[in-house]
Amino acid sequence: MISPLLLSVLLASGVPDTLVVPMREIVVSGSRVRESLLRTPAAVSVVSRAQYANARGIGLDDMLVGVPGVLVQSRGGAQDVRVTIRGYGARGNGDRSNAGSMRGIRILSDGIPISEPDGRTALDLVDVGLADRIEISRSNLSALYGNASGGVVNLLTDLDFNDSYLSVDERGGSFGLRRDQVAYGFVAARGRGQLSASNSSFDGWRAHSTSQSAQARLRFSAPLGDSNSDRLLLIGDFANNLIRFPGPLTRAEYDANPEQASPIYVSRDERRWNRIGRVAGSLEHLFSDRQSVSLSLFAEPKSLQRSERARYRDFTRFHVGGQTVWSLDTPIHEGLRSRTAAGADEALQDGSILFWNLNPDGTRSTTIRANKREGANSAGGFVQQAFTWNDRWMLQGALRYDNLWYVSQDFLDPSLDAQKHFTRLTPKVSVSWTRLEHTVFAALGGGVEAPAFNEIDPPPPYDETTSFNPFLDAMHSTTYELGARGSLGNRFGRWGYDAGLYWIDTDNDIVPWNGGAYFYTAGRTRRRGAEAGLDWRPTARLTLRGTGTISKNEYLDYRNDVGDFSGNDMPGLPSVMWSASARMELPRGVGVTVSNEGLGEYFADDQNSVRTFKYGLLHASLDYAVRGESLGFRAFVSGRNLLDKDHFASVFINPLSDTPGGPLRYIEPGLPRQFVAGASLTY
Repeated sequence: MISPLLLSVLLASGVPDTLVVPMREIVVSGSRVRESLLRTPAAVSVVSRAQYANARGIGLDDMLVGVPGVLVQSRGGAQDVRVTIRGYGARGNGDRSNAGSMRGIRILSDGIPISEPDGRTALDLVDVGLADRIEISRSNLSALYGNASGGVVNLLTDLDFNDSYLSVDERGGSFGLRRDQVAYGFVAARGRGQLSASNSSFDGWRAHSTSQSAQARLRFSAPLGDSNSDRLLLIGDFANNLIRFPGPLTRAEYDANPEQASPIYVSRDERRWNRIGRVAGSLEHLFSDRQSVSLSLFAEPKSLQRSERARYRDFTRFHVGGQTVWSLDTPIHEGLRSRTAAGADEALQDGSILFWNLNPDGTRSTTIRANKREGANSAGGFVQQAFTWNDRWMLQGALRYDNLWYVSQDFLDPSLDAQKHFTRLTPKVSVSWTRLEHTVFAALGGGVEAPAFNEIDPPPPYDETTSFNPFLDAMHSTTYELGARGSLGNRFGRWGYDAGLYWIDTDNDIVPWNGGAYFYTAGRTRRRGAEAGLDWRPTARLTLRGTGTISKNEYLDYRNDVGDFSGNDMPGLPSVMWSASARMELPRGVGVTVSNEGLGEYFADDQNSVRTFKYGLLHASLDYAVRGESLGFRAFVSGRNLLDKDHFASVFINPLSDTPGGPLRYIEPGLPRQFVAGASLTY
């Protein structure tokens, strides 16, 4: 557990805000049935828009930094980030992360999945500047959400407003950063909607790291019928994103000039151009005060082009699916209640893939190398039963069955056609105790994560006989968890806390090798950690916050053709993370925030021969806001990495060298000192 002394040091340094008080007024859906944050028997954090209002507004790292147990790293400083929660998702960095920058973490937008059926997540439909709140479930939720749910991040839009409004937001900053955003909130009878659009561009600090993102969104929520018992939510999204990747550097290149890009990435013009649309609808129906059902359907057409690993790749995909949850709350006896929930999920992604050789300038040649169909179907269902007595104790259990099916058809060589199934029953049980504004819980649960579709390519010589790696299996984990959260007030102010201990044992952990060209299965791994967040408001104008995470992540039993790595640290996972902040609200609408974040060192390879170095970054911001009867204005200026500290933004896991025995390419340098300023007008 994080010691009080360490937390005191963190608070004295000054963290991006993680909301912890008051919790009884916050309703979350981390258990797939709405529950107050205080009573939820899992590790859940909630971050509000106010907490990242002074950020750049282009990446998830702006929103999630400072959440206990969560590591967020930006590959090139733009939208493409790596999110790791308690070690889940650590392998998602390398050449193949171009095709899906995240693994093992489920991302939702207003409850609709952005993650694909095989567990990959590209963040094209994530617009952080338009999200009003983010729920982060740090506990493994495979027993409720299924495959690759080591953590769940849900970005939510606030449609609970009284009057129509128009908001225009402009911001810009160092290295060619610019973001234009407009949002129109409208009232239609009893319905509420938001129509919004944004355009972001970033030249980047490093060479070959430009990015552009244009997005349009529609949200509309309305009750059906004469009462509010039925409610319909309609969603429409479109994204057109182009990102260029600078690639990893050797240590000598980093020391000489960290602004340069990998020569290989420049010569191949490594980039990703994604155009994605989405239409979705959710319906909630209340049969009574105690019984409800919800149903969601979505469809996403995708056109994806990229230059990657010496090939020009063209994907045409359709991602469709739905989910339903039924809940019944029943009084059994005085002081004893039962809540039963059951649900099902179905998602299918299918489409064609065409690969060509690259011309010397990185454009597509006329020589086709692959013509295939790839399909992934994920289906599953769960039941959850909870008993609550004396309004204090809760016993909750869940069980889920998942069936994940992959199909590959090779139209150039049908002998490589293959299919593969992964099935799993995943249980979870928890017990919690709540008293006033304090909750303590313990949980024991399973987890399942199948290798993503682009991780099951077979290594030579098996690539001449099948499309799927015959040695890979789904990873299965068991999580033991103890947590507490709460708040209290005394003569020293208002306090809030969120603390947890976890122990995760995993069989068949999936490990990238050869720069992510192929994947092995580790026999057994273990991740243990302690995480804590503390929020202190000594006065109405001053807020101090601190978070800290310490962990031990190791291979218990892992051997392959290269060597025996048993006992080594798992790569990509720092043993220490911290963040802290102090915010002062001054008179006349002025606010000042000073914050600090940092990481300990960690390894980039299974041999533990290549390591990073620890660092701490200092940030500060100044903002001003005024609100009239019908007009509101807000402006800010902020600086990040004010001391201009060198640091690694991310690393490639088990990296390669350009020549046999040469230096390894693994370093993605972090941004130096940078500034951003913005202003918004709301009418």
